[in-house]
Order: sequence, then structure tokens, then C-alpha cells
Amino acid sequence: MKKELLKSVLSTFILVIMLTGCQQGNATNIEDPSVNEITTYEEIIEDGKVEIDGISYDIKSERKTTNTYDDNGNLIEALTTDHDTEMRSEIVYDNDRIIENKVYANDELQATIYFHYEDDFLVEKMTVHKDGLETRIEYSLDDHKEIRTHYGPDGNVASVITISMDDDDKILETISTTPTGEVVNTSTYFYDTDLLTKIVSVKGDPSTGIKTESNLEHNNVGDKIMEYNITFMEEENLLIAKFYDIEYNETLLPLVVTEHRVQSIIEKENIRDY
Repeated sequence: MKKELLKSVLSTFILVIMLTGCQQGNATNIEDPSVNEITTYEEIIEDGKVEIDGISYDIKSERKTTNTYDDNGNLIEALTTDHDTEMRSEIVYDNDRIIENKVYANDELQATIYFHYEDDFLVEKMTVHKDGLETRIEYSLDDHKEIRTHYGPDGNVASVITISMDDDDKILETISTTPTGEVVNTSTYFYDTDLLTKIVSVKGDPSTGIKTESNLEHNNVGDKIMEYNITFMEEENLLIAKFYDIEYNETLLPLVVTEHRVQSIIEKENIRDY
């Protein structure tokens, strides 16, 4: 039962990261392009371990992503290695808008994602999987809300995500529901100026569900360098911490990003107070 709960929590956490990925750095918050000394996390990673608040944790995994850009600074390829798996995305643009993304695992095509627009707004994302099945997401806007309707291979609605945004299009809240309206996950987002610094997610009923608090730290060019995530479960608390080493090109676009990941049960008294 505990393993099933943990798997469910991790799936929800992945969903939140996918939703917020577009709000992370990638040199968009740089005030001075001539920055030549980039800050990093305070913790020291050494011999496969990292010390967090005086406690040593094993690095459970390391994942390296190498990015390639076109002359306009658009990401056209991302190559990620994780243990024995090599994931690669090949991205095609039309006037700086993504229109296609091919996803490979160990050089075998897994899926092709097609992006469709009306004017400048993304209205549909269609994924053709390697087995021929198709899934899609429809996008619509309603005032300061974006609705993402996910359809399964059978053509029926699988889930609906409602995203509330402010006047600057920063995400304030996401609510994921089933086709019948049952709440699956609720996430609230907090910022320091333009940088996302905290996400509070609740799986299930917002008042009684499993809560995860994610705190994010950035370097001085606005890119994420650390995530500190705590999931509060009935009998114990789960820590997932991620540290990012980033190598930049001359225009401060991330060329190589290495993610060091910690996953451990943590005692309540050792949880960091942000």
C-alpha cells in the first residue's frame, strides 16, 4: 500500500513540474548579459553524497541533459542520459514557434508531438505514439484561465487542467480534475518578483489530501539550481531534493544541465524551514 501511495505521489509531482517547466529560467531573467560569475547552490556534492542542513544524503541518481540551439536561440535538440537510458528530443520551429517534437529513447522513436496554433495561441497538441495510438490536448482561454483538456486514445476526455494566471501570465493555481469534475490535484504557486520560488500541491481533496511543498532556488541569471520537495504522508515524510549544475554558452543559454537527485525519508525536525 505504501509503495502504491509513493508511486501516486511521485506521478503527481512529475505533473506539477511539467506544468511549471516553462516558468523556469533559461536566461530569461538576466539583467546584465555580461555576467561572468554565476552563483550556485551552497551545498557541496562530493563522492556521491550531499550534505543538507548537516545531514549527509546519498545521491540516488544523476541525469545529464545536453542542449543544442539554432541561431535564434531556439532549443532544437535536448539529449538526456539517465543510467542506461538515453532520451532525445528533436524540435522543429516555424517562425520561432514549435510545430513538431520527436521523442526518442535509445534512438528508437517513441512519439511525435504536433503543435497547432490559431494566430499566436496554441490550441492543440497531438501526440502520435510509437504503437500508433494518438492522444491530444486541447487548449482554450477564458479570461485569466487556461483550460487544458486531455483526451485518451479512445477519444474520450481523460482529465481537465484549469490554470489560473495573473496579468503577466504567471501561473497562480492549477486544478486537475477527472471528466466528472472530481479534483485530482490542486497546486498553488508563489513568486519572488518574477521567479517561481514555491509550489504547494495537494493530491485529492484540497482539505484532506496528501500535501507536497516544493521550494525552488535560482542562480543570479534566473535559472533553477535547486528544488527542495517535502511530501507529508500519514506515517512519514518524503524528501526529494534536486541540485542542478549548469554550463552556459556565450549568450548564457544552458548547454549542459546535470541533475543530482536525493530521495529519502526525513524526520519532521529535520525539514528545512523556508
